[in-house]
Amino acid sequence: MRIIYVLSFTLLISVAGTAQDRCGSAGYLNKVMLSDPAVRENIRQVDRFTTARLRNQPVFESSANQPDAVRPITIPVVVHVLYHNQQENISEDQIRSQIEVLNADFSKTNSDFSRVPPVFAALAADAGIRFEFAKSDPDGRPTNGIVRKQSGRLLWSDDDKVKMESEGGSAAWDTRHYLNFWICNTPGGLLGYGTFPGGAAEKDGVVIRFNVFGTRGNLQARFDKGRTATHEVGHWLNLRHIWGDTNCGDDDVQDTPRQKTHNSGNPSFPHLNAGCDNGVNGDMFMNFMDFSDDASLNMFTQGQRDRMLTLFADGGARNGFLASTGLSDPWNAALTAPSTLETGSAVRIYPNPAAGSSVTLSVDASVSGQHYAVYAADGHLVLSGTLSGNKQVLDLGRIQSGIYFVKVGEGRLSSKFVKN
Repeated sequence: MRIIYVLSFTLLISVAGTAQDRCGSAGYLNKVMLSDPAVRENIRQVDRFTTARLRNQPVFESSANQPDAVRPITIPVVVHVLYHNQQENISEDQIRSQIEVLNADFSKTNSDFSRVPPVFAALAADAGIRFEFAKSDPDGRPTNGIVRKQSGRLLWSDDDKVKMESEGGSAAWDTRHYLNFWICNTPGGLLGYGTFPGGAAEKDGVVIRFNVFGTRGNLQARFDKGRTATHEVGHWLNLRHIWGDTNCGDDDVQDTPRQKTHNSGNPSFPHLNAGCDNGVNGDMFMNFMDFSDDASLNMFTQGQRDRMLTLFADGGARNGFLASTGLSDPWNAALTAPSTLETGSAVRIYPNPAAGSSVTLSVDASVSGQHYAVYAADGHLVLSGTLSGNKQVLDLGRIQSGIYFVKVGEGRLSSKFVKN
């Protein structure tokens, strides 16, 4: 379709509440765009970057001559399971089955791809994106990529409270380097919603109802093949609904046919929907960004792939994932839990957070050894030296903003601080 990013958001206002039988992303985006001018501009800037990038240069050497010759990008994943009862506390096997689906769907290796009509199969693409459970958390500690938390809350809507510790939710891991999923119980027909690149960092990620996540376990009929998560991750990677969220709208992708509205159920090919003149082949109802049942969704197009991959180019909104340490071996395997790194520790840092160019390191007499070392969150050494007493001023003038860990003497890391 034509690339008209300026219209994408204004059109949402009139239709955001009309097609919520499986995805709440359009309504969520509409609320965000109307309520926060700064975020609205950030999201629009992502689209401007995408448009310019696609017009002026190839994305990671993806081209018409080599449509699937894209270097795989692997995304570290963390899954936050928020449960009120054990039914909602889905098994690790069910969670793993969803990651299997994502990897198949985004690599065009899904077993049901053979059912795509040949005329549309010729447009299909391996997106060049893979997903893997995080091995290291943001503090460098070992993880299986799954966080579980019981909550007294019965339902979670699209108000992002599931992402807030203060509301009984679970806070996001660094969204520059991890794709966060929140699995919980959602109301009515809301199966999930995803954020778009450019939104608030602490809210970035994908929310999915517990019984439509994965292919094995406690699942809801019609949505039991993991395609809700594939669809919502598509939004997280800057894809719009294929019908553009309005009557005969535009999804800013050139090789998807214009479509009157969303589909549901299991249409048969060709599915002609009068009013948009999309030709004899009709709707691409099997595209992951439509609303057909899971059994009917089985492809992304080359244009959708290119739109997603612009996010990882230099200057792209998700370029930081290329430097993520989430899939690296843990470097803080001996790090104590955060609760033991606060008041009462034998090693203290103040002020914390550090707003200026220095902090004071204070140690108790119980600390063995006088050597200290300061490490960045990715594990590299940024400062080291020898204590001259029980206090030492650390010069932070050349250190960037972020989270840092301090080790004093022998043994495990002893404390951490934040530089603003």
